[in-house]
Amino acid sequence: MKKPSLLVNLTVILAGAFVALGVYTAYYSKAYSYLQDDPKACMNCHVMKDAYDGWRVSSHRNVTCNECHTPHDMVGKYATKIEHGARHSYVFTFEDPQIFRLTESGETIVTNNCVQCHQTMVNSTLPTHPEDRRCLLCHQGTAHGRMANRRR
Repeated sequence: MKKPSLLVNLTVILAGAFVALGVYTAYYSKAYSYLQDDPKACMNCHVMKDAYDGWRVSSHRNVTCNECHTPHDMVGKYATKIEHGARHSYVFTFEDPQIFRLTESGETIVTNNCVQCHQTMVNSTLPTHPEDRRCLLCHQGTAHGRMANRRR
Protein backbone atom coordinates (compact mmCIF):
# COMPACT_ATOMS: atom_id res chain seq x y z
CA MET A 1 0.00 0.00 0.00
CA LYS A 2 1.31 3.40 -0.97
CA LYS A 3 1.80 6.08 1.72
CA PRO A 4 -0.18 9.34 1.30
CA SER A 5 1.88 12.13 -0.18
CA LEU A 6 3.04 15.13 1.78
CA LEU A 7 0.51 17.29 -0.08
CA VAL A 8 -2.37 15.04 1.00
CA ASN A 9 -1.17 15.07 4.60
CA LEU A 10 -0.85 18.87 4.63
CA THR A 11 -4.28 19.25 3.06
CA VAL A 12 -5.86 17.02 5.72
CA ILE A 13 -4.05 18.85 8.52
CA LEU A 14 -5.05 22.29 7.19
CA ALA A 15 -8.66 21.21 6.64
CA GLY A 16 -8.78 19.82 10.18
CA ALA A 17 -7.32 23.03 11.61
CA PHE A 18 -9.83 25.11 9.65
CA VAL A 19 -12.77 23.02 10.92
CA ALA A 20 -11.42 23.14 14.50
CA LEU A 21 -11.02 26.92 14.29
CA GLY A 22 -14.59 27.25 12.98
CA VAL A 23 -15.98 25.06 15.77
CA TYR A 24 -14.03 26.99 18.41
CA THR A 25 -15.17 30.34 16.98
CA ALA A 26 -18.81 29.19 16.98
CA TYR A 27 -18.45 27.99 20.58
CA TYR A 28 -16.60 31.09 21.81
CA SER A 29 -19.07 33.50 20.13
CA LYS A 30 -22.04 31.49 21.39
CA ALA A 31 -23.29 31.24 17.79
CA TYR A 32 -25.77 28.54 18.82
CA SER A 33 -27.66 31.10 20.94
CA TYR A 34 -28.73 32.98 17.81
CA LEU A 35 -30.93 30.03 16.84
CA GLN A 36 -33.11 30.72 19.88
CA ASP A 37 -35.60 33.46 20.69
CA ASP A 38 -33.98 34.58 23.94
CA PRO A 39 -33.25 38.34 23.81
CA LYS A 40 -30.15 37.74 25.93
CA ALA A 41 -28.55 36.21 22.82
CA CYS A 42 -28.33 39.73 21.42
CA MET A 43 -26.25 40.65 24.47
CA ASN A 44 -23.40 38.42 23.22
CA CYS A 45 -22.15 41.64 21.64
CA HIS A 46 -21.36 44.33 24.17
CA VAL A 47 -22.46 47.01 21.68
CA MET A 48 -26.03 45.72 22.00
CA LYS A 49 -26.16 46.49 25.74
CA ASP A 50 -27.81 49.90 25.23
CA ALA A 51 -30.42 48.36 22.90
CA TYR A 52 -31.12 45.56 25.38
CA ASP A 53 -31.33 47.91 28.36
CA GLY A 54 -33.66 50.24 26.45
CA TRP A 55 -35.84 47.32 25.37
CA ARG A 56 -36.11 45.97 28.94
CA VAL A 57 -37.86 49.14 30.13
CA SER A 58 -39.88 49.82 26.98
CA SER A 59 -43.52 49.10 26.26
CA HIS A 60 -42.29 46.25 24.04
CA ARG A 61 -40.35 44.43 26.77
CA ASN A 62 -42.63 41.37 26.42
CA VAL A 63 -41.88 41.08 22.70
CA THR A 64 -38.71 39.20 21.71
CA CYS A 65 -36.09 40.62 19.36
CA ASN A 66 -37.07 38.08 16.71
CA GLU A 67 -40.71 39.11 16.79
CA CYS A 68 -39.70 42.56 15.54
CA HIS A 69 -36.42 42.01 13.68
CA THR A 70 -37.10 38.82 11.69
CA PRO A 71 -39.94 37.67 9.44
CA HIS A 72 -42.37 35.34 11.15
CA ASP A 73 -42.10 32.47 8.65
CA MET A 74 -39.40 29.85 9.35
CA VAL A 75 -37.42 30.26 6.11
CA GLY A 76 -37.52 34.08 6.23
CA LYS A 77 -36.57 34.11 9.90
CA TYR A 78 -33.45 31.97 9.51
CA ALA A 79 -32.46 33.55 6.18
CA THR A 80 -32.58 36.93 7.92
CA LYS A 81 -30.61 35.60 10.89
CA ILE A 82 -27.92 34.33 8.48
CA GLU A 83 -27.85 37.69 6.68
CA HIS A 84 -27.64 39.63 9.96
CA GLY A 85 -24.99 37.28 11.36
CA ALA A 86 -22.83 37.67 8.25
CA ARG A 87 -23.24 41.46 8.30
CA HIS A 88 -22.49 41.66 12.03
CA SER A 89 -19.38 39.50 11.53
CA TYR A 90 -18.23 41.79 8.73
CA VAL A 91 -18.84 44.93 10.81
CA PHE A 92 -16.97 43.48 13.81
CA THR A 93 -14.06 42.54 11.57
CA PHE A 94 -13.73 45.46 9.17
CA GLU A 95 -15.74 48.41 10.51
CA ASP A 96 -16.55 50.14 13.78
CA PRO A 97 -18.87 47.82 15.72
CA GLN A 98 -19.85 50.68 18.02
CA ILE A 99 -22.04 52.01 15.21
CA PHE A 100 -24.70 49.38 14.54
CA ARG A 101 -27.51 50.56 12.35
CA LEU A 102 -30.73 49.10 11.04
CA THR A 103 -30.45 48.49 7.30
CA GLU A 104 -33.20 49.33 4.82
CA SER A 105 -34.21 45.66 4.59
CA GLY A 106 -34.21 45.48 8.39
CA GLU A 107 -36.46 48.53 8.57
CA THR A 108 -38.85 46.89 6.08
CA ILE A 109 -39.01 43.77 8.26
CA VAL A 110 -39.62 45.83 11.41
CA THR A 111 -42.32 47.89 9.68
CA ASN A 112 -44.07 44.75 8.40
CA ASN A 113 -44.02 43.30 11.90
CA CYS A 114 -45.32 46.55 13.41
CA VAL A 115 -48.21 46.49 10.95
CA GLN A 116 -48.89 42.81 11.62
CA CYS A 117 -48.99 43.22 15.43
CA HIS A 118 -50.84 46.53 15.43
CA GLN A 119 -53.20 45.68 12.55
CA THR A 120 -56.31 47.28 14.04
CA MET A 121 -54.57 50.52 14.92
CA VAL A 122 -52.65 50.66 11.64
CA ASN A 123 -55.74 50.07 9.53
CA SER A 124 -57.36 53.17 11.00
CA THR A 125 -54.29 55.28 10.07
CA LEU A 126 -53.84 53.94 6.55
CA PRO A 127 -55.71 56.80 4.88
CA THR A 128 -53.05 59.19 6.21
CA HIS A 129 -50.22 56.80 5.26
CA PRO A 130 -51.26 55.78 1.74
CA GLU A 131 -47.95 54.57 0.27
CA ASP A 132 -45.11 55.02 2.71
CA ARG A 133 -45.76 53.13 5.93
CA ARG A 134 -42.44 53.56 7.69
CA CYS A 135 -43.35 53.25 11.35
CA LEU A 136 -39.87 54.16 12.56
CA LEU A 137 -40.07 57.67 11.12
CA CYS A 138 -42.40 58.69 13.94
CA HIS A 139 -42.01 55.85 16.44
CA GLN A 140 -38.25 55.38 16.37
CA GLY A 141 -37.73 55.30 20.15
CA THR A 142 -40.55 52.88 20.93
CA ALA A 143 -38.61 49.66 21.47
CA HIS A 144 -35.03 50.76 22.21
CA GLY A 145 -35.10 54.39 23.25
CA ARG A 146 -32.21 56.34 21.75
CA MET A 147 -30.79 53.25 20.02
CA ALA A 148 -33.46 53.47 17.31
CA ASN A 149 -31.95 56.70 16.01
CA ARG A 150 -28.96 54.75 14.71
CA ARG A 151 -30.17 53.75 11.24
CA ARG A 152 -27.99 53.42 8.14
